[in-house]
Amino acid sequence: MKRIMCLIVAGVFLMTAHMSVACVGKTIHVGISSANEKLMAELASLMITERTGSSVTIDVYKDSRELYEAVKEGKLNIIMENTDSAMQILGRTKSAGSPGTDVIKNEYRRRFNLTWLNSFGITPKYAPVLTADTLSNYPALPKLLNKLAGVLSNDTYSKLLKSASSNDTTKKVAKDFLKSKKLI
Repeated sequence: MKRIMCLIVAGVFLMTAHMSVACVGKTIHVGISSANEKLMAELASLMITERTGSSVTIDVYKDSRELYEAVKEGKLNIIMENTDSAMQILGRTKSAGSPGTDVIKNEYRRRFNLTWLNSFGITPKYAPVLTADTLSNYPALPKLLNKLAGVLSNDTYSKLLKSASSNDTTKKVAKDFLKSKKLI
């Protein structure tokens, strides 16, 4: 009986050790091209870190051109994007007859091999956009990040941005907000 218990304990120890090594060394890179996206990137970063144990780095680029070049080069896993910027990237102008988010999502998948997730809730519909490699390497990310869908209103986001720019750091503001929503 003692021998069986020792084998079980050893087996559990080995499985736990193997699982703890699974996330080590894996870093997810989130790309942004404006200061407005920093808070959203922090929200996504904290969700990923707290829920998966994976490390997340937020990479800031000076403009959308550099951001999308980094995507093409495979340097990024996730970008924070909005529909207005997406329209510009797709070479379309914003008008009354502008395509909806479904058209933008389909075009991004076809042209860039990128997948749009659900909007965080602020307009113009900011949302995380994942690369195909990220989807295959981290299949649970869409479900995890979609928990942020609709959690922000424009008013709430403005208040969080003010708080981040006044006294608190962006990361602290994001963490406090996620805790208040019981997401972490």
